[in-house]
Amino acid sequence: MEFTTLTRTAGQVLAGCALGGALVVTAALAAEHAMLDTDGDGMVSYEELVAVAPEITEDEFAALDTDGSGGLDEEELAVAREAGLLPSEG
Repeated sequence: MEFTTLTRTAGQVLAGCALGGALVVTAALAAEHAMLDTDGDGMVSYEELVAVAPEITEDEFAALDTDGSGGLDEEELAVAREAGLLPSEG
């Protein structure tokens, strides 16, 4: 039986960790989006968002809705979380 030693550079290890972390974050955002999207239309409406974050104003929602669709997608929700407009998880 032969054993092969795999060596990786620190950069390769860090890149793998970053990719894994990005996948976890993406999965978390998708789960959050699905949870907030109570009517299942693929977008989080102002009413759906206010149900969990009642302090959000219509003007703040409109600013987050960068594509003007009337609802927030996963990317727009990520911006809202980064801006501190959504309650912390956990």
